[in-house]
Amino acid sequence: MRLEAKIKMGYYPTPLAVVERIRSYLKFPEYNANLFDPCCGEGLALKELKGDAKATTYGIELDQYRAEEAKGNLDRVIKGSYEDARISHNAFSCLFLNPPYDWGVPDTEEGNERKEKTFLKGTVRYLQPSGALIYIISQKRLNNDIAKILSYRFQDFNVFRFPDDEYEAFKQIVLFGSKKHETFLDDKEYDKLRIIPEKELEEIPYSGKPLYNLPLAGPVHLFRSSSIDEDELEREVENSVLWKKIRENAQVANDYMGRPPLPLHKGHLGLLLANGCLDGVVGEGKDRHVVRGKVEKVVSKYEEYDGDTLIERDVESYRVSVKVLRKDGDIITLM
Repeated sequence: MRLEAKIKMGYYPTPLAVVERIRSYLKFPEYNANLFDPCCGEGLALKELKGDAKATTYGIELDQYRAEEAKGNLDRVIKGSYEDARISHNAFSCLFLNPPYDWGVPDTEEGNERKEKTFLKGTVRYLQPSGALIYIISQKRLNNDIAKILSYRFQDFNVFRFPDDEYEAFKQIVLFGSKKHETFLDDKEYDKLRIIPEKELEEIPYSGKPLYNLPLAGPVHLFRSSSIDEDELEREVENSVLWKKIRENAQVANDYMGRPPLPLHKGHLGLLLANGCLDGVVGEGKDRHVVRGKVEKVVSKYEEYDGDTLIERDVESYRVSVKVLRKDGDIITLM
């Protein structure tokens, strides 16, 4: 199981049938809710959670392939990790949190903590007060530390297990909570939560009426990675006003080589020949021939003694050669 988790990067997507039930517990505002999944995979769970509601979906995904897939399912996606992201605090109506099921990276500050805990601690700041937490973890992982974090920051809990078929694999549970406006430790809720690992839970049913009203959310002003995504950078540059101006003012036909402002001297011709810029068929009639120039790196080995010690050295140099194939088949080396 541990090896499988490493291969999958701790990624176990929430079954869409479970997401459908989760959605029945949420009431969306009339205008806009911001939904955030900090380990979104291909974005299918958050897309299902949104449904036809007026909401904006945001996701973060570490895996390159899954991040690209998520961009087709969500409104905004960061390829990377939430630790490297810069995100507006208190900006999201709902935090959908199905963290990787694994330990942190060894020899780091959080290397001895489970990711179920570090993701909860690291992302709760992005959720609005009164915003809904949907927290999906293995039942046995809701330990005392996690119970304390939850009872300190959230209230109005509901906890269910996955339906039978899905529960059998990883014993996953769904915890709902509403973020408090002021943080304080609720001892009664803490006592209820910390016995969850040993408790027999009800299978999550469809809710007859929504239990959590998602707060209205405005624009998320800051949602980007602090590291550079090369593909995203290329797209931004391609669409930038500056690059458009450069293209407009530097239009040169690809098949046209302009006349140099000054005559070329022998050194210039040698460089052009050596770099292959003048390769091809040259001349007419009996003087017709083919030119081929190239530069090769040559490694020469030298040996010398320093006292009784033999020292071997590799010296790199570059050899220029220009060859001419004449019409009669002779090959002439010019350089």
